Amino acid sequence: MRLEEWEVTIQKIIDECDHEPEREDRVLTEWRAKLEKEPTLLQPFQIDRIMRAVRDRLETSGNSLERGTNADRT
Repeated sequence: MRLEEWEVTIQKIIDECDHEPEREDRVLTEWRAKLEKEPTLLQPFQIDRIMRAVRDRLETSGNSLERGTNADRT
């Protein structure tokens, strides 16, 4: 799986997080559930890669909520 193939989805997730920053964690959880149901049958590690890319971009852009000590999140 190449992340470039999921660029549209990654951008949708980022846009939704930007639109509702107070619900960012919930938005990410909801998107993870959607990706688990994708007809392409993504493997868990592939979903983790997509979600990690989203979090990295949110943190880089400074639009992310404070992460605190939640190191267990992917």
